[in-house]
Amino acid sequence: MLRQEIAHSETIVVKVGSRILTSQEDVPQSGRMRSLVDSLATLMRSGKRVLLVSSGAIAHGMRAFRLKKRPSTIPVQQACASIGQIRLMNAYDACFTRHRIPIGQVLLTWDDLRDKERYLNLRNTLFTLIDCGAVPIINENDSVGVEEIRFGENDTLAAQISLLVQADLFVNLTDINGLYDADPSMNPNARHIPLVENITAAVHGFASGKAGAMSVGGMATKLRAAEIVTKAGIIALIGDGYHRTLLETLSDPRFGTLFLPNAKKMSSRHRWIAFTGQPGGALVIDDGAARAIVKDGKSLLPAGVRKVSGSFDVGAMVDIQNERKQTVARGLVNYSSEEAQKIAGCKTVDIAQRIGQKTFDEIVHRDNLVVL
Repeated sequence: MLRQEIAHSETIVVKVGSRILTSQEDVPQSGRMRSLVDSLATLMRSGKRVLLVSSGAIAHGMRAFRLKKRPSTIPVQQACASIGQIRLMNAYDACFTRHRIPIGQVLLTWDDLRDKERYLNLRNTLFTLIDCGAVPIINENDSVGVEEIRFGENDTLAAQISLLVQADLFVNLTDINGLYDADPSMNPNARHIPLVENITAAVHGFASGKAGAMSVGGMATKLRAAEIVTKAGIIALIGDGYHRTLLETLSDPRFGTLFLPNAKKMSSRHRWIAFTGQPGGALVIDDGAARAIVKDGKSLLPAGVRKVSGSFDVGAMVDIQNERKQTVARGLVNYSSEEAQKIAGCKTVDIAQRIGQKTFDEIVHRDNLVVL
């Protein structure tokens, strides 16, 4: 029986790291993979919709090349990913076949998420797989995505997938029992934190960015992923998938750390604006405009804009920053960067005089704006 806070979750995204799928000796751990798949199959039989974000391709490729340490060069990482992804999916296919559940491989880069049309096509693909009774197994396309290998990790990808499918629950499985107030491997007195109501700077301070030899993400990246989804109204759970089963973590409040979401879920459109799309520039606004946007829920008018940076067209996404260059919101602009430069600081009635026409009163309308 699932714990009370997540019992009614219908769509669940589960992320599993390389450490769970590969031992210290770099040997694939078929037992833990089978246990994970058994738990996922049980959830599906109970009516849950399940998506799996899985690391492990590079780790499996390392074994093929007999490498003991994650390679530092991009070409070798890409070669490992190319070989390892086949082995990883074959292993998953064997486990899910025992339950007569088909799987679908989905390999992504940031470009697939940041382009709105591809984002929507991906969403349709994932929902179709789920509706057909299959489990989408998602990973970064490490064999071609240079930037993703250097800087990416599947914690962020899994958070993005949770936003994409409007999940109810995001589960991030690692090799420790959730969040502690100190590193439990270094401090035997570290205190386990079972529940986090709000991810503050103090909570981020508990996390160590250290990652293992097989992985690139640490607790810091897992916290950032949890913060993204909870801001969007999704429950997050960081739990131990190394020593315990997924069902144990979902059922027992002693296991893992549960992160409570914001009370109101964002729409799919607002989630994309806030967390996924690529800003084409920035609008620096005065403190009065910042208060109007953040506290009063107003649109951004030209009078509040102090500076325009970047080059962007109508409809582009921009960061909205206060005078201290802190990003307070993000939105889609009604004017190009060239037009925004000309109307910055002016009254609405003066827009047409500045640029020859007035298509909108607002530079960014409230419906196309998300406070961060």
